[in-house]
Amino acid sequence: MESFCSFDEVHRRPRFALAPGAQPWAGGGSGGTVLPVCRTVASTGNVAVGVTAVWASPQGCHLEVSVTARADGLAGAEWDRIRAGLTGSAKPPRFAVRFADDTLAVEHGGGWPTYRHSDGAWRLEPSFSVTWADATASDDSVRAYAMLWLWPLPPEQPFEFLVEWFSAGVEPTGITLDGAEIAAALRID
Repeated sequence: MESFCSFDEVHRRPRFALAPGAQPWAGGGSGGTVLPVCRTVASTGNVAVGVTAVWASPQGCHLEVSVTARADGLAGAEWDRIRAGLTGSAKPPRFAVRFADDTLAVEHGGGWPTYRHSDGAWRLEPSFSVTWADATASDDSVRAYAMLWLWPLPPEQPFEFLVEWFSAGVEPTGITLDGAEIAAALRID
């Protein structure tokens, strides 16, 4: 699978003004529920990326992601590059969401998230942003957590959560999450 979005493409995209009252960067809000997910998205011999939970609110949802890396058997430079990706001084994993209609929202490491539809036109919605919440590092392991804000709440149908991190050997891969399950958990709360 090739990369889900090139960085060159991201930087050439048109800029959009937000619609009145739209605040895709505003996460959470009042109300909501936590839906345990506990699924591995990608795993190599030294790196594992997983979605641990979805924190749903009427405005959208946070996807809680855990990334674990260990030095076991890696050359020093290779381990340094992976560890730096999780502690802020090198390229971290990249994340995306692809909806059933092929709308793709890609987080690209700062600034505005990317919005692209399969027809090639740029769209304002949905918004997808990543906040690295915490990282614990030692000489031979790193565990980092991220909260990925997806706005608006996904449609009540399956969608893909994707990750790529080429410098750590993680080719583009993903899992299917169920928008209907997220919405149902929110209604129960």
